[in-house]
Amino acid sequence: MTNSKIQNNNDINNPIDEYLQCLSYCDIHPKGIDNDCEVICMERHLKTNYW
Repeated sequence: MTNSKIQNNNDINNPIDEYLQCLSYCDIHPKGIDNDCEVICMERHLKTNYW
């Protein structure tokens, strides 16, 4: 794959990647990721594309 193809793929915002990046800012508790933060990330990045 050429560098131009790699760059073009990176220019496209992937909703799943954006969702995972959003999750990286959420607090992590002993029982898992902060639920409110996770819901916010889902609504921002996945809802319009998958629901």
